Amino acid sequence: MSLNIIIIALGVLIFSSHAFNELFSKTKIPNVLLLLLIGIVIGPISGVITKDFFGELGSIFTTITLIVILFESGSSLKIKELKSAIGSATLITLMNFILTVAVTTGVSVFFLKFDLMSALFVGSIIGGTSSAVVIPMVRQLKMGEKSTSVLILESALSDVLCLVVGLAMLDGIALGEISTVGVFAKMGKAFLFALLMGIASGVVWSLLISLVRSVKNSMFTTLAFVFIVYGIVEMLGLNGGIAVLSFGIMLGNIEILNRGMIVRKVFKDYASGFNSNERDFFSEVVFIMQTYFFVYVGISLQFASFGIYLTATLLVLMIILMRIPVVSLFVRKSVSKAEKAMVMVMTPKGLVPAVLASLPLQRGLPHGTDILDLGYSVVLISIVLCSLLVIILSVRPGLFDKNKVQPVGASDGDLTGDVTQV
Repeated sequence: MSLNIIIIALGVLIFSSHAFNELFSKTKIPNVLLLLLIGIVIGPISGVITKDFFGELGSIFTTITLIVILFESGSSLKIKELKSAIGSATLITLMNFILTVAVTTGVSVFFLKFDLMSALFVGSIIGGTSSAVVIPMVRQLKMGEKSTSVLILESALSDVLCLVVGLAMLDGIALGEISTVGVFAKMGKAFLFALLMGIASGVVWSLLISLVRSVKNSMFTTLAFVFIVYGIVEMLGLNGGIAVLSFGIMLGNIEILNRGMIVRKVFKDYASGFNSNERDFFSEVVFIMQTYFFVYVGISLQFASFGIYLTATLLVLMIILMRIPVVSLFVRKSVSKAEKAMVMVMTPKGLVPAVLASLPLQRGLPHGTDILDLGYSVVLISIVLCSLLVIILSVRPGLFDKNKVQPVGASDGDLTGDVTQV
């Protein structure tokens, strides 16, 4: 493909993404699904572009996209909502992870004849939700702050859980045994120290940002600092995603923290957060990055055998069905039933399973090809099913409840039925 065609295609994608956003307001079809389908058409279906075309730049691009999305979403979260959502998000993350691992292990052993360790590995890498997919969908749906906080926190926490447990399971396959104590130790270290480093970095940058603003063309400096924080945290063997999310939360709430007596005494009101221009700029960057990201995911997907796709579909359906009672149990009563239904179906997989699923084959471990195919299949089907359910729930918000409820994102003036609070 010529360079000129590629440049034209990049421009067309941005216009298309804007058009898809407008289309969503009328049809409720998420732009995530449409961009993914574009990638599938120009990638594995037509073969116009393959994953090899991007080389090492592909993995760099996906990592940068994840960093930017987590940072921008963290900066928009409010501490008040975080305090009320953290308990629900943690419980949902843990319960869904445990149930997904259990079900996936049974299905993989029974249908695909995996050994126990390989089946546990597959369950651990698909046991969470994808930040890069969930956050854009939540923003497009314009869900309430509490629902948004729960889903963003869940996706960030589950990324840590899937990465740490998945890599531990991978080592266990090679060694023939798994250290449970080691898994919990790594998980605690990866989360706690990354969280502290993100908070500390946020405090440092809040003291420097006013000075940085006086420099010409300084809008990108905050993102540059975010990249540095992520890289350092990852080099230390911790989770950079959690550090970036907590960094964004600190800067997004610095005005609230400045009201505290201790903070005022220590920083003397020197700490500063984002202004409206910076927030708009970060939002635009996220829009551009996620547009190209979902097309890239579609290009990178690999089509497996019919049996693998059937198994993946069964797994995704079972994960969604198990999630319904978990969300009903742990999501706060102040969340409307319409939004609670959206939380129930928000189970798309993304970057983590796509990356980790390729490792057994690279290391020459048993069932490597089948694990790779199953991982990619689950990613594709989970995104497609999640998008379809979002469309259905936008039209019929009371699908999971007999009572008539208000559609997600509707105002009081748009009410067509009674909003039922659980």
